[in-house]
Amino acid sequence: MTTDSVLANCGLFFRLAMILVFGLTVGESAALAQFAGGGQGGGNQGNNVGGIAIDASGVVTPAFAKETTARLNQRRQEALAAEHLSSDVNTASPLRKVSLVRLEKASREFAEQDKHVPVEMQFLAGLQRIDYVFVYPETGDIVIAGPAEGFAPNVIGRVLGTSTGRPPLRLDDLIVALRTVPDASLIGCSIDPTQQGLARFSDYLKQNSFATTTAVIQRRFHAMAEAMGTQDVSVFGVPPNSHFASVLVEADYRMKLMSVGLERPKISKWKSHLQLIGTGGNTLQRWWFTPLYDAFKQSQDGNAFQFSGQRVQLMSQSEQVSASGKRSAAAMQAQSIEKFAKQFTERYEDVAEVSPIFAELQNIIDLAILAALFEKEQLPQRVGWSMELFLDPARTPLAEGNSPSKVASVCNYRKAGSSIIGLVGGGVTISPTQLLRQVEFNREGNRELESSVRDSAPSSEVNTWWWD
Repeated sequence: MTTDSVLANCGLFFRLAMILVFGLTVGESAALAQFAGGGQGGGNQGNNVGGIAIDASGVVTPAFAKETTARLNQRRQEALAAEHLSSDVNTASPLRKVSLVRLEKASREFAEQDKHVPVEMQFLAGLQRIDYVFVYPETGDIVIAGPAEGFAPNVIGRVLGTSTGRPPLRLDDLIVALRTVPDASLIGCSIDPTQQGLARFSDYLKQNSFATTTAVIQRRFHAMAEAMGTQDVSVFGVPPNSHFASVLVEADYRMKLMSVGLERPKISKWKSHLQLIGTGGNTLQRWWFTPLYDAFKQSQDGNAFQFSGQRVQLMSQSEQVSASGKRSAAAMQAQSIEKFAKQFTERYEDVAEVSPIFAELQNIIDLAILAALFEKEQLPQRVGWSMELFLDPARTPLAEGNSPSKVASVCNYRKAGSSIIGLVGGGVTISPTQLLRQVEFNREGNRELESSVRDSAPSSEVNTWWWD
């Protein structure tokens, strides 16, 4: 996947009298232009860096690019960051603060002057996680805070931190969350086989379930994938052609490739589901990602909130299919399916380190929960912030990429026992408002949090939209 093809599907635009690129145009130098989009790739398989490609007809396919050595790539990213970022943005910080109110104001000023909005804004000054939300009613401000560092695109255009390799939060993802969360009961995606495909799959298994040679089994698992055909990709709650949606789909798809052993994360003692399944094990399974947070800490005055937890967990369910291809939950859950989900959840941070798409999934879940918190606690109303520019699609239309609609079925097999498994069902489900109703808000004993909101307040001399 070329840099230009990545950039064509990414970015954020402002419209005043004309459309302005949020970030930098593809026509500028190749290195600088990469900052205009985050890419739709990420992931890792040995020395390969991967992502997904979505063609004009909506078909999703894996995309891999040969990577140089890790150190050489890091030096290239460091050089890009040093060349195109200010020195203060390019400095690592354990707690960087971003004023969302001031950020919107600064964005308006760039639009009115017909100027490109700098990459520092598109990637929120390198902020990599939301640990705190601070509210300042007296000054009309809302501030998010977390660790941050300099950033630059990797070889396929995904923007990553220069030392940690974690992707920064994106402003276009934030705007999607602000626009959609208040009205969406559920946000996510699903990759599912068609009923016709499952019927063909079931019929093929009935006719080819007898013992045979390894060579014949190898041909069978390719035939099984062909019998199942393409699977349907659906995105709900957010625009399917947004970067937010591409993160949902890629994370789900790459998890499924890992489950069948077609993508192998470079993690010690990692086992695919294919390695965990026993002889004659269930060929059908469903996995899906959901949010995972610890209790939220909240200051007594309600002006500070602390997020904690790894943000994401993998859920599982065994399935059975009727002769007509209808799916239903199996009476019993296969242990191998539970083990794979448990392993993925417990080692999520390891997976996110070697395959950054899963860190991006954490990022967009943080942004969705932030938008839900705004709605639940009426935080913008408390500071008098209308979010007028960010919420107006006419003035701030988002760049439109190809909407994912189809993905090829894949199967894999294991010689020991000749087990064969298929890529079937799953997705990502995020219900931000429901999560905030269920999660505990702890107001007791949070003196440290209360002091943090005081210490993080911008001084009257600070006119920028972010600071350390």
